[in-house]
Amino acid sequence: MAEPCLCAVCQNAAGNFVGNLFSGIFTLISKPIILVIKCDNNVDYLKNKVAELKDEKDTAGNYAEAMDRRGEQIVQRLRNWLTSANARIEAADKLVADAEGNAKKKCFFGLCLNPKSRYQLSQKAEENSKTIDKLVNEAREFNLPLSHVPAPPKEVAAPVKGFEGFYSRKDVLERIMEALQSRSSSIIGVHGMPGMGKTMLAKEIKRKAEQDKLFDVVVMALVSRNADLENVLVEIADGLGLDLLPTGIRPKDAAERIKERLKKMKKVLIILDDIWEPGIDLEKLGIPLRNEPKTTEGSSSREEYAECKILLTSRDSNVLSDLMGSQQNFPLHQLKDEEALKLLKGIVGERAESDDIHNAAIDIVRECGGLPLAITTMAEALKNKEPYQWMDAVRKLKRPSSENFEGISKNIYSAIEFSYSQLESEQLKKTFLLCCLLGHKFVIQDLLKYGVGLGLFANTIEEARNEVFTLISKLRASSLLIDDCDHDRFDMHDLIHDVAVSIASRDRQGLLLTGDHVPKEWSDMEAMKDFRWIRMRHAKVDLLPEGLECPHLSYFHLSNKDPSLQIPAKFFKGMPRLKVLDLTRLHMPSLPSSICLLQNLHTLCLDQSVLGDISTIGELKNLEILSLLKSDFKELPGEIGQLTQLKLLDMSNCTKLKIIPPRVLANMSRLEELYLGNSFHGWEVEENENQRNASLAELKHLKKLTNLELCIPDIRMIPKDLFFENLKKFKIFIGSKWEDQYSSFGSSRILKLHLNASINSNDLVKMLLKKTEELHLRELAGVENVVDELNTEGFPDSKRLYVRNSPEVQHIIKSAEGVPFNAFPRLEVLFLQNLINLEKIFQGRFKDTASSNLRIITIECCDKVKNLFSSSIARQLLHLQEISVNECSNMEEIVDEEEQGSSNDIVEAAELKFGEVLRSLRLQHLPKLSSLNKSCRRLPLFNELVFH
Repeated sequence: MAEPCLCAVCQNAAGNFVGNLFSGIFTLISKPIILVIKCDNNVDYLKNKVAELKDEKDTAGNYAEAMDRRGEQIVQRLRNWLTSANARIEAADKLVADAEGNAKKKCFFGLCLNPKSRYQLSQKAEENSKTIDKLVNEAREFNLPLSHVPAPPKEVAAPVKGFEGFYSRKDVLERIMEALQSRSSSIIGVHGMPGMGKTMLAKEIKRKAEQDKLFDVVVMALVSRNADLENVLVEIADGLGLDLLPTGIRPKDAAERIKERLKKMKKVLIILDDIWEPGIDLEKLGIPLRNEPKTTEGSSSREEYAECKILLTSRDSNVLSDLMGSQQNFPLHQLKDEEALKLLKGIVGERAESDDIHNAAIDIVRECGGLPLAITTMAEALKNKEPYQWMDAVRKLKRPSSENFEGISKNIYSAIEFSYSQLESEQLKKTFLLCCLLGHKFVIQDLLKYGVGLGLFANTIEEARNEVFTLISKLRASSLLIDDCDHDRFDMHDLIHDVAVSIASRDRQGLLLTGDHVPKEWSDMEAMKDFRWIRMRHAKVDLLPEGLECPHLSYFHLSNKDPSLQIPAKFFKGMPRLKVLDLTRLHMPSLPSSICLLQNLHTLCLDQSVLGDISTIGELKNLEILSLLKSDFKELPGEIGQLTQLKLLDMSNCTKLKIIPPRVLANMSRLEELYLGNSFHGWEVEENENQRNASLAELKHLKKLTNLELCIPDIRMIPKDLFFENLKKFKIFIGSKWEDQYSSFGSSRILKLHLNASINSNDLVKMLLKKTEELHLRELAGVENVVDELNTEGFPDSKRLYVRNSPEVQHIIKSAEGVPFNAFPRLEVLFLQNLINLEKIFQGRFKDTASSNLRIITIECCDKVKNLFSSSIARQLLHLQEISVNECSNMEEIVDEEEQGSSNDIVEAAELKFGEVLRSLRLQHLPKLSSLNKSCRRLPLFNELVFH
């Protein structure tokens, strides 16, 4: 009986062995077959995984870039991840390209696809997908924060205003653009007389290079005579996206950060405008000197840097070639006669062809020597003048000024002087001369402070500001100021600046000392007595005299980079008529005692300085403007409360200010503008005898306040009856310290609100909500419906709305049943982040114009939202340019089909116009997204009809 049993065991074992053998053989054979069959699926799956990895890489890269801008160290783990991600994306992209090419190779005379290639590609795709999955999971473990406020869309710049497209200019432009794309030259120069249009040409080159995407980044910085290294560094850093805050960073450190930034870029163009002898050291700007071939380890090499092209402009070709090492220079010559006449005619119009003016026009063009700047200023001055005034202008040009000014011909000097003489009023002329003393890219707010103190402008600060902008506009229209500067700054051409400084000095109106340029009048005490304005900006004066006898002086400015410079105690004794005093970037343990003698002083600026005892200021009873902007001091002296005539107090960015004594602010009943942004936070909750600091209740005494910048740590600190009925501009941050304190996109009424208490009885917050243009909301405790619970009347002036980190919010706007509503009639930007219970952005019926101005919408980490818009809202979005949706796990579609049972509610592609102006559509990490709109399979996007 044992033998059969043993035989059965052997048979079973043999059967199992054969079964396992065939199973192994089948598995061994079937796996390659399955890989061949699944090749297309594996490659498609890899494409999706690569897209996920690219999204995570973008998020991580943006975070690392933000850290880099702030000068923070990026953890090595994140650096390593970015390196691995980049390498894996590059390898996967190559594999996908191979899949689309090599896998299509035929075998057997083209009768079938090559199985070997498909097997290899399928296997690699599968392996790559697993590796990418691991990298994606690692990225999510970083838990990186998403961007708080999206940057404004970067517009493609329009052609530079002032750049004339004449043949002579187009030819030079084309040749420079060719040189920039050639590898033979890394430093290129443009040279020509002042007023020839070098700066305009450089700006047009920048615009074209950006438009044609020739470089990753194009940066332009003004150097000018007596170059201020810090200013140049800041301009370059801004262009590269570097944040050099905090202020006061050493130039050497700034240059090092610029150098590190350039290492991370591929192609960069840096334009340095207006180089003077002795040139500027590129290494001190963090710019590599030249492109060199790769070298062996240990030798000096530039291979770690970007391909860095440098474009320089200068009046002197020797400065470019000999001092700056330019390898190719392009001269910019005068306009030809027909081009010059065409330029004048373009400004004056057809009148230039009339019989009574035509000959004078030809003479003026000839006398201006073909210089665009001189022709433009003359044309602007004469375009509405009578023929006899044209003849008089020709006469004056033919008898040029006797002034002997280095680098400027007498005819050109006379042309600019004539334009100045034609300004319509003495006020406009004085404003222009004051602008010339202030210099390049100067802040209009500072011009306002000086002008009010000098009595140039209207009585109230608001009226004065309007007057300043009107005067600046007139000077720009006359071409005496550059027309393409920022709205809050002004600038002028170097040539006009030099002539204006000469005129101011000649007429004893103003004296400018800057850098090494110290005019002979500075050492002539008799000549000094006649000047009305003196500005010493970083002038290399080692020792100030004990005093200056300047009986007519009304404006004095002194700024210095040397903290050891001391102002003698009696320095101001001989300036009895001084109205404006500006001491900037100085170290002053105490103020010179002679300051208290300046009883006619109306404006005092002690900006960006290290200050000790400044109690003497309290004796300046006629002071109207006091500016302590960005200065380092801990306590505002109580004596400041004696300044009862004060209209403007600026203590912005005084980050070390801890004490404002009680009742100091309350005494300033005439105050119209108060700036405490990014400054004092130590408000007392209530007024009492033992309080050490000011309370917000004191602000109730400031009935004339029209402009307010303020930080309030807690909404519960605000008195219930605090109200400013005349407030027209404000930047008020309520809650713990806000990020992005400097980003306002040009808004004049900004409210940032961290709401941890009810606002039902808070008159101030209610008023601010109605007036705000830019509204930031976060951590809204107890708020489910933003509009209903914050302001039922809506937000008529709001253009930008940011809501984040508010888990109780369910709707942004919810209209009453059957009642059309328009809560944000002017809204342009909507940003929603981390609203985990948000169900709908817009709920209910809305007026036809409810969202018609919306340009940008960004929504992140809002898991309950299923769509962005209803079809009725989408029909109104005629100006929508950007949509970004990220990390919304239940998002199913962008446009929701309204279920109202009417055939009129069917969504037609022709009705959904919002996509026609769309420039950016970014959809990330939306696992349930199935379509843009379920009922419409085609939508007009990016000016094309897109099927999905």
